[in-house]
Amino acid sequence: MIGKNLEIFGQHPCLYRRGALPTRTMAPHDGPQADPEKEVGGAGYTRPADSMDLGFLRPLYESDGPVASVHLDTSRDTTDADKKIELRWRHLREELEALGTDAATLDVLEEAVGEGNSRAFGDHGQALYASEGRLLGAHTLAVPPSQDRASFLPVPDTLPLAIDRGRRLPYVLVALDRVNAKVFAYPSHPTRGPVMEAANEGENMQNIDGASRIFPGQRGDAGGRRADTGTAQDRWRGNAAQVADLVREAVRRVDAAVIIAGGDDEAIAYLRDNLGPRQLTIPIKVVAGGRGGTDAEERLHENAEECLRELIHEERTRVYSDYQRKLAHDQAVKGTSSILPMLSEARVETLLLGADRENEPQLWGSHHSPVLVDTSPRGLDDPDAGFQAPASALMLRAAVMSDAEFTELPVPEQSVDTRTDRETPDADAGATLRFPKQ
Repeated sequence: MIGKNLEIFGQHPCLYRRGALPTRTMAPHDGPQADPEKEVGGAGYTRPADSMDLGFLRPLYESDGPVASVHLDTSRDTTDADKKIELRWRHLREELEALGTDAATLDVLEEAVGEGNSRAFGDHGQALYASEGRLLGAHTLAVPPSQDRASFLPVPDTLPLAIDRGRRLPYVLVALDRVNAKVFAYPSHPTRGPVMEAANEGENMQNIDGASRIFPGQRGDAGGRRADTGTAQDRWRGNAAQVADLVREAVRRVDAAVIIAGGDDEAIAYLRDNLGPRQLTIPIKVVAGGRGGTDAEERLHENAEECLRELIHEERTRVYSDYQRKLAHDQAVKGTSSILPMLSEARVETLLLGADRENEPQLWGSHHSPVLVDTSPRGLDDPDAGFQAPASALMLRAAVMSDAEFTELPVPEQSVDTRTDRETPDADAGATLRFPKQ
């Protein structure tokens, strides 16, 4: 268990520690901000849950008309990237035209392709949603889709976006030595860079007034060199306190799920002390890399990404273990056929879906009641108002509208039909319930 390991990541597993963050107010910074009333480690602060809040998908359902959904590779890793993106989009536009998408919606999608954070360099993708000539949402995907995809349905196709968002966490990255530090804050969605970047230039022994400094050989409270060492340690602790102020603000800015630090071991120890007066509900992990030039900072960012992948895997495993435990106590259900009535009654707490969409079944949804999903139109409130769409699209709509949460079902746990050696569609879904089955 990582929580009990005190090693350095990059050589050994991550260090994990709980502490607290002192108070500090900073000037506003561009980018999304967390609730300023939330106190890290105090009343009002809640660590981001292991499962995902689907509230960010709500704007995608604010249309009464059909929705065009586009998932497109917009990577800019070659000199001809713009041309490749143009060709990919042209192919998807033709698909959408064939599906009956109106010209106004196609035009607003074309305007959004490649814009925003997707103009940044590197591998990434875009998830775009539009209806009746209005852009409902434009999201950058951290990982480009394995296959470009477009649909024109009564509901948005949100599974690729939910899966991608679930594979990221908001975090704070700290590079520090005993004098200086850099603090970066990254949200859960991909951005061109950190939404907050702050530097702290601390004091060293050269900053100390000569009249107040005790030099080796002079008599002090502790005598000579020992007093001088104590003065230096006091300065370093003061520097760490300033860094802790920045870290606390960064955590609040992105509602961080983890703090990752790298650099001087003693400076990190001082920082941990400053983060530790009160209980903190998010982990603090230490990785290799930090200050000491461009190479050290690059190594810090690389190890931070690896550490995040490990943490996300642990969280998904924890959610799945909780799901398995609840299955045994009638507090969870397995398989699409068992989940649908629970979704329709708004009893689902967390919906678990697999990312693999091969052989995904079509289900029936209602234009009037977004939480209703069934295998037949006869199970809806008004069979004449029913429509068909992919199972994941309808199940996620029901989850969003009933304030349920979401997590990706781990691939190794998806069941395989031994007769066909294929994953069974019914095994690609599960749900924990708000209260036990009757």
